[in-house]
Amino acid sequence: MIYLDNSATTRVRPEVLSAMLPYLNDNFGNPSSIHKQGRQAKDAISDARKKVATLLGCLPEEVYFSGCGTISNNTAILGRARFVEANALPRHMITTAIEHPSVTGPARYLESLGWEVTYLPVDAQGFVTTDSVKAALRDSTSIVSVMWANNEIGVVEPIAEIAQLVSDYAATIGREIFMHTDAVQVPGKIAIDLSKLPVSALSISGHKFGAPKGVGVLFLRRLVNIMPIFFGGGQEMGLLPGTEGLPNIVAIGEAARLAHQEQAELAARLTAYQKRLFEILSVCENLKITGPADVAHRLPGHVSVAVAQLEGEAMVLRSDLKGIAVSSGSACHQGIIEPSAVLRALRLPDSLAQGALRISFGRDNSESDVEEAGKSLLEVFRKLQATAVR
Repeated sequence: MIYLDNSATTRVRPEVLSAMLPYLNDNFGNPSSIHKQGRQAKDAISDARKKVATLLGCLPEEVYFSGCGTISNNTAILGRARFVEANALPRHMITTAIEHPSVTGPARYLESLGWEVTYLPVDAQGFVTTDSVKAALRDSTSIVSVMWANNEIGVVEPIAEIAQLVSDYAATIGREIFMHTDAVQVPGKIAIDLSKLPVSALSISGHKFGAPKGVGVLFLRRLVNIMPIFFGGGQEMGLLPGTEGLPNIVAIGEAARLAHQEQAELAARLTAYQKRLFEILSVCENLKITGPADVAHRLPGHVSVAVAQLEGEAMVLRSDLKGIAVSSGSACHQGIIEPSAVLRALRLPDSLAQGALRISFGRDNSESDVEEAGKSLLEVFRKLQATAVR
């Protein structure tokens, strides 16, 4: 099997597994306990917090551990919404048409509570323009949430420019606007420096960069207020209470250390694989790149295409039979195949969008994987096209 679905999840790195194993066995203490084992557990969490802070370019006290990226996104948006409502601030949110459901879900929920939500359109490559953000901002805006890099089409948004625009506008109205970004796809692929990026909050998830499933991070800038949406024992400064998942927190700390250390080399290698696969697939008839054609504006290692008149799920299943793990950009509900919300936002015709495919490389892939996968995918496309013609 050649695994090319790293945007969905990654393998737990051996170094990460080695780091977390002691906290599943001997060092199993509860970080809230004051005896030796509890203190050792608390120290391990503190160490992991520092490692994540180094990856993000922030202060350790700005790092909050969560259960996943979805929980981080919900906590940021709904927690800020609670603060807005508690302080009788205006209730307008700006987000985009291509966000992950863990952002659009809270946005829809806020609409049900009477909030006004603006969903910014994207262009044909998936970019949110600064002009559209500027046009949407108003004196009543309290929350802005724009995804840094899209999981389906690989587009990397101009997040620094957008965040600065929001910050500048907030200064003109004399009131803070909470700027959040879902950066789940970013760690290890794009350098992050929150000392320079003017966002209020940022979300990441460990299983996207070599840690296990079940642990995420919420960055919340110092002195920026949100209110908890979960209640319990006061862990994570009361914002994300509940007994800490000690082994997973140790794991994401080690994964963060490695991602920070290896980011430049990995990004260069994945970009080379990405370019080569686009080159191989370009000979296929009726194939269109979804997202930016220029890899300089894509997530390193992310390839997404659509083949007219084919079905994404059929391509995934045929690829699987050839030992290639990829994913589709179409969703199947009760036997009806339809394009995802992201593909609809690109305004692709259904005949093309239904044939969407995502191939995402990771650190374990090699040049030979690119060549073999490219050859196999072309065979899959051509056989399905021949069947469709008949």
